[in-house]
Amino acid sequence: MKTRDSFTQAKEQLDSLPDEISLAILHPDFHGQHRLFGPALKQSDRPIVFMATPAPKLTFAQWVSHLKSAYETQLKASIPDLPTDPKSAAAALASAISSHGNILTIIDAYDIAPQPEATTFVAAFVSALPAGSRVIIGGREMPMDLLKHDDLKGRTALVPVNPDKMMLDYAQSIDKTVLEVRALGPGRVLINGRLIEHWDGVLPRTLFFYFVDRGMTTRDEIFQTFWPTLSTREATNVFHVTKRKISEILGTDLTVYWSGFYRISPELELNYDVVRFAEAIQNAAIADDSEAIDLLQNAIELYHGPFLSTMDQEWVINRRNELAMSYAEALAGLARVYRNQDVPLNALGYFLRAAATSPQREDLARAIMELYRGLGKPREALETYERLEHELKRTLDVAPAPQTTELADEIRGML
Repeated sequence: MKTRDSFTQAKEQLDSLPDEISLAILHPDFHGQHRLFGPALKQSDRPIVFMATPAPKLTFAQWVSHLKSAYETQLKASIPDLPTDPKSAAAALASAISSHGNILTIIDAYDIAPQPEATTFVAAFVSALPAGSRVIIGGREMPMDLLKHDDLKGRTALVPVNPDKMMLDYAQSIDKTVLEVRALGPGRVLINGRLIEHWDGVLPRTLFFYFVDRGMTTRDEIFQTFWPTLSTREATNVFHVTKRKISEILGTDLTVYWSGFYRISPELELNYDVVRFAEAIQNAAIADDSEAIDLLQNAIELYHGPFLSTMDQEWVINRRNELAMSYAEALAGLARVYRNQDVPLNALGYFLRAAATSPQREDLARAIMELYRGLGKPREALETYERLEHELKRTLDVAPAPQTTELADEIRGML
């Protein structure tokens, strides 16, 4: 049973954009941007022009000169020199290429284009293009100035959009402040699409993630976690200073205090990858095979690495271990579905990944051994047993269970 992967979903969204969308911005968290360029470049129903920003720190004149050269080369046309003013340059270029019909323009690495001139140019250029033409922009950062530009309202789309994969639609107007938190990996925070890069120290960043991960917590729990050796008065002072720093960094209050608990402010629209990860795994447990595959693949894609891998506080380590076990279970769950559907190679691949995360789990080792046996690979099955035996001896000083040992003996008989 085949399910749509992220790339297929993204391509479908891009292909289905209505004609009135003149600017398509590829979501910076979608890692298949260049794969999407391929099908677009093979279109034959319109002229196509591709330009990748060649290097950072270009002047606007250099950047627009590269774009002009791309049009001249790929349209086989001569374009007069462009004015230095971004709006005038945009109007002149749009006028010069209008005779070539509906053009698809792809600009890669837009995040290193010179700002704010490039934003002014692209907004004016897209607005001046004839109906049916489109510009696609790719890059590693969200171009919020373009997404919110008054001249492009109703003409801009973000692709792909998939909230379950933490790819939010910033092109749509949202009443609340959008807080996007990715804790599976090194830790990444965006507020209204703006990446928070400076935290004024380790403590504000750590306390921020603690609030988000807990969702609701008491002052005593906070003090016991962060300042167990300080007096209540000292801890209170440090806490309020740190909480105020978080508000200053975000530009808004993260929490509200109500009925003895600190809670995430209702003024925020929180999108937290750990919550989406856990929900996908829980929902997969009661779903049919087709839906379970989609849910578990989504959970696996969300797991960009161990929880807050750059932090080493005790609460972080405990949560990291808990989520790593959930990740292993997602991999194992997907493996079981494929095994039940008699797709042994897919099942084996996911069981191996699960075992790499939880090397002490005998159920995973047995599943791998049985699959290797079914595939006619008894030596690989026994190597799996030997790795398990070594791991259990090293970490727990125990031997594999009789059930596992008996399976290994059966497989030895095949040699």
